[in-house]
Amino acid sequence: MKKLVALFILLISFTNLFGQKYFSKMFDVNGQWENFWGVLDTVNNSFKLIGSQASFLTTDSSRFGSIFIGNLDSSLKFQQNLLIAKNYYEQNYLSSFKNNNRNFLLMGTVDTNVIGSYILNELDNNFDNVIWSKTLAIPSEFGSTSWTKVKDKVYLFGRNGNYALSSIPGFFVINLKDTSTKYYRIGGTGKIINNVLLAKDSNFIVSGIQYLGTNGNDSTFGWYAKIDTLGNTLWNKVLDRKSELMCEYVWGTNANGNYYLTGTNYANYPTLWYPKVYGDTSFCYMLKINEQNGEIEWKKRFLFSVNQERGLLTSMGSMTYYKSNLYSLLSHNLTSTNNQYIMFAKFDLEGNILWKRLFQQANYSNRAYSLTPIADGFLICADGKDSTRAKGDADAWLIKTDSNGCIIPGCNAKDNVIQIINPEKVFTVYPNPAQNEINVSTENLNVKIESLAVYNLQGQLLKFRPIAIGQAQLPEKEITKINTEDLANGNYLLIITTNKQQMAGKKFVVER
Repeated sequence: MKKLVALFILLISFTNLFGQKYFSKMFDVNGQWENFWGVLDTVNNSFKLIGSQASFLTTDSSRFGSIFIGNLDSSLKFQQNLLIAKNYYEQNYLSSFKNNNRNFLLMGTVDTNVIGSYILNELDNNFDNVIWSKTLAIPSEFGSTSWTKVKDKVYLFGRNGNYALSSIPGFFVINLKDTSTKYYRIGGTGKIINNVLLAKDSNFIVSGIQYLGTNGNDSTFGWYAKIDTLGNTLWNKVLDRKSELMCEYVWGTNANGNYYLTGTNYANYPTLWYPKVYGDTSFCYMLKINEQNGEIEWKKRFLFSVNQERGLLTSMGSMTYYKSNLYSLLSHNLTSTNNQYIMFAKFDLEGNILWKRLFQQANYSNRAYSLTPIADGFLICADGKDSTRAKGDADAWLIKTDSNGCIIPGCNAKDNVIQIINPEKVFTVYPNPAQNEINVSTENLNVKIESLAVYNLQGQLLKFRPIAIGQAQLPEKEITKINTEDLANGNYLLIITTNKQQMAGKKFVVER
C-alpha cells in the first residue's frame, strides 16, 4: 500500500514537472552579481519579483548597484520593469510592504559596507514606477537588520556601532503619514537583532546575537527578549555556553499566538564569519517560548548532514507558519568543499520534523533569502555562484516546489535527497534524439549512478534499473546504456539517483 501511495504521489509530481508547473531556474538579469530577494505579488502563474545587484566591473565597484523589480511569466521569461540605482543597495536593508492599498519600498544605501542613508519610495499599483522618493532622517551609523509594520508605522530594528561588543540595539519608528522618524534605544550592548515578532499585547519579541566576554569573535550566543514600544525590556534571555542550545543566529515566527524560535549552533568557532565545525556540533534547534516570561516550553534539536558530513549552517534563514505547520529555510555549507545546499524543512507545531528537502546547483554556492507559500506549493528566492571560479557573478535563482517541497519526481519517496537543479553538471545523455539506445555518463569521477528510471509524459514508470556498485565504471567516467527499442517516438524523462544522495532529471527524445 505504501508503494502504491508513493507511486501515486510520484506520478502527480512528474506531470506537474513536465508541464513546468514546478521548476528551478537561474536568471542573469543584467550581467552582474544578482539575487531574487522576495515575491511582491502572484497572479495566476506569473510572479512579481524583487532583487538586488552589484557590479564588480565599474571603476569604483563599492559605489555601483541597484534594486530591480520585474515579472516572471508562465513561460519562465523574466522581464525587468523597474531599476533603481544609487550607490549600492544591500539586500539586508531592503523591505517592501503595503499601507492603505499603497505600495512602499524601504531601502538602505551602502558605501564600502557602511550604511549611508535610508530611502522610502512609494511605487504604483503594478510596482513599475516610483511615484515619490524621500531620504529619511536616520543616521548613517544605524544598521537595520529586521522590521515590522503596525498600522501606519514601520518599526525598523537594528544597531548603532560596530558589529561586536560595542553594538547598541534599538529601533526607528517611521510614520508613513508624514515620513517622520523617532529613535528608541534597547538596553544593553553587544546585541544584534536578526528577527522581530509582533506579540499579542502589541509589544515586540526580538531575537538575534549577544556578544559576551572580551573577545567578540568567540563569545557569541543566542539572545531573545520582549520589549515594549518605547524600547523598555520586559524580559531578556540568553542561550549561553551553559546551555545545549548555545547558538549564533536566532529567528522566529508567530503561529496562532504561539511563538517559535529556531537557530543554528556553531562550535569550535575561531573567527566571526568563517567558523570551523567538527563532528556533531553543527545543528538546528527549535524552541516554543512563553510570551509572558520568555521561558522555554519545549526544545527540539536537529542534526543536519549531507552524505554523513556535518557542515556550517549559515545565518541566512527564516521560519514561516503556513496551514498549521512550520517551514524552515536556510543554507548549509560543507566544510570540505565549500559548496552550499539550500535546506527546506517542514515541522509540526510540536517541533517534529516531517520532511527535509535539499537543493543544489552542482559546483555552485547557493544561498536562500526568502520562502513564500502559494496555493500549489512554495517559492524560494535565492542566488547561486559558481564556486569553481576564483571570482564570478552570482545569478538570481527562483525555485517553485510542490506542497511536498519537490521539483523532481519522487524526491519525497526518500528523505535527505539532494535535488540537483543543473543536471548537466552531473550527467550526460546521448545521443539525443535517440533511436535504439541512449548512453548515460557521469561528469564526476566521484559520482556513481545507483539507479535509472524512465518515465513517459503521463508520468508512467516505463523502465527502472538499479546499478550494482562497481558496474560500468570506466577509467575516466561511468557510462551506462539503456535500450530504447521498445519505446515509441516521443519525449521522455530520465531520472538518476547517485551514491551522493543526489537526484537529477533530463529530458530525451526517441526519434526514428
